[in-house]
Amino acid sequence: MGFEQLAALRAQLNQNAKSAKGASSVMPSRVKAAGDIKQQSSPPRTSADAAARAVATLQKNFPRAFPQSPTPKVPLKVGILKDVLAQAASLGLSERDVRNGIKLWCRGHLYWTCLTEGSARVDLHGAVVGVVSADEAEYGASQERVRLTRRREQIAKHGGRRPR
Repeated sequence: MGFEQLAALRAQLNQNAKSAKGASSVMPSRVKAAGDIKQQSSPPRTSADAAARAVATLQKNFPRAFPQSPTPKVPLKVGILKDVLAQAASLGLSERDVRNGIKLWCRGHLYWTCLTEGSARVDLHGAVVGVVSADEAEYGASQERVRLTRRREQIAKHGGRRPR
C-alpha cells in the first residue's frame, strides 16, 4: 500500500469519525445516574510493558544510544543510568520504568554480543566516551554462553517450546 493510498484511507476514516460524531450529537441521549456508569477497566500494567514503553521512549529521544532494529546495539557508557535518570521527568518516565527499561536494553544476546574489546562506548547523544575493556568483553561473552546453555537445556527438556 502506497503513501497516497494510506493518506486517502486516513482521510476517509476521519470523515467517517466526524459523521458518526455528528450523528450521535443529534440523537437524544439518556443521562445515566452516577451508579449506572461503569468504569472501563484497562488491562493491568505489567513491568514488562512499562519497560518496553521506556525503551521506546529512549529510542525516540536518543536514537544514537538506543538504535532501532535493524541497526545493531552499541555499548553504552558506564553510568548511563544516572544520565537517563536525570532526564526521566522531562521524558515522562518514572525512575522505576527507566531502571527496568535500561535493564531490558542491556540484557540479552544483541547487547552482550556488541560488547567486544575495543568497541566504543557512547553517551546519550552518541558521542564516544570510552571503550569496552577486555574484562567487560569477557563478561558479555560469558553472559551469552550462559544464555545459550539455558536455551539448550530448555530445548532438551521441553522440545523447543517455552514453558509457561
